[in-house]
Amino acid sequence: MFSQHAAHCVISLAFLLYLCLCPAICAQSAGHTAEGFRLEARAAAAKSQWADAAASYQKAIELAPRDASLRVEFGAALAKIGRLTEAIASYQEALRLAPRNLPAELGLAQAYRGVHNYDETRRVLERARSEHPKSAAPLAALGDLELELQTYNAAIGNLRAALALDPANTQTRNWLAAAYKAKGDNENALAQLAKILDRDPQNALAYFLRAQIYSAQNDDARALPDAEKAFELQPNPSARLVLGKILLHASENSPPEQSSSICAKAVTALQPLVEAKPTDSESLFLLSRAYRCAGRADDAQKTLAAFEAASQNDRSVKQGQLQAKHLVDDAETFAMKNDFPRALATLQEAIEKDPTFSPAYSLLAKVNFSAGNLDEAHKAISKALSIDPYVPDFLYVQGKILEWEGKLDEALASFERASLVNPKESDLYFEMGVIYQQRNDRPRALAAYKKAAELSPDDDDYRRAVASLSQGATTH
Repeated sequence: MFSQHAAHCVISLAFLLYLCLCPAICAQSAGHTAEGFRLEARAAAAKSQWADAAASYQKAIELAPRDASLRVEFGAALAKIGRLTEAIASYQEALRLAPRNLPAELGLAQAYRGVHNYDETRRVLERARSEHPKSAAPLAALGDLELELQTYNAAIGNLRAALALDPANTQTRNWLAAAYKAKGDNENALAQLAKILDRDPQNALAYFLRAQIYSAQNDDARALPDAEKAFELQPNPSARLVLGKILLHASENSPPEQSSSICAKAVTALQPLVEAKPTDSESLFLLSRAYRCAGRADDAQKTLAAFEAASQNDRSVKQGQLQAKHLVDDAETFAMKNDFPRALATLQEAIEKDPTFSPAYSLLAKVNFSAGNLDEAHKAISKALSIDPYVPDFLYVQGKILEWEGKLDEALASFERASLVNPKESDLYFEMGVIYQQRNDRPRALAAYKKAAELSPDDDDYRRAVASLSQGATTH
């Protein structure tokens, strides 16, 4: 017979077992709180262990699903490991929970930029700028975007506005200097770089940009110290290349007794570039010149031969790329005429000319799909996506093939990924509505059809789909 103490122990044990049936309670009792997982994730991120960080953030979100800041940090980790569509989804959910969250807006814009949707990038940043007029960050990000897109006047305008709000930001000022330099306004570029180096004498990018400007002006006396300083601070390939070029130019204007030693320094700067990329024609050409100037004739001859071979290969690749594009255009014409055999043969020829031209594989998938060759269509679109994983049209084609195969979950996932990359494409929402309707999920189907109709209000099919489900819902 149990004593009262024993009975109490049994009850306590039973209560603990009951608690452990609830994962959230057990996790917290073991110290696995949302904040604990956040700290684990941040520790992993500090070591650049981004996959581990993402896994920990996901666990934290399971315990605190309404914490917008967790979603933002999760999005950043996902972006670091190249899971950009998931990063977009995470940032969007953060903005649903906290609509004016600036870090979420900046992260979402950067993710859109990563999938090359520059229209959405600009739209998100413009919204962030209007919502946060006292913050320099959206303006700086807009300036950096315009710099990439080579719209230099717009870049300069946004970057100057950002610096008016945050004049001490050296990254923004470097971007402004780069924009001035790209526009050909060296005077203003140099003025910005001087301000940076007054504040931060160890700024490698500022020395690098200034070295390029002085070199373009044939001012080796100023260019060389800046190039050497940039290389000392950040010995990356770009710094090596610029330093090598400037050293070679300086050697041409130096006395013969000094020229050889200068070229020996150029060899030291350039050799690692060729070791890392043995077929890079520019590095090979510069290194061959450096070898010859340094008195190493045999090495110069070998490197020059390698340069000639690399140059011939570059020409062949470019020619193949151009021919492949023309062949794909021809194949599309054949496909439009339902001449599938000629289209397929032309596409195979295009792929032989350039095996990396993703549109050839996408069209190959479409033609095979139209011809009823689903296995070949699936292989072709998978190849296209392995080359360019974020092209919405490729994801749409993959979704259609999977849908035809009856793999509705996978098809829906493809359409959803495509809609994350390009949220303005109405066909994607229509196809999602079709799948939801097949599953008798009327609310989601209707929402998807309405989104398609909102984006393309003149499309009769979309309007009919909305009307049909709306009438059915009312009748029901």
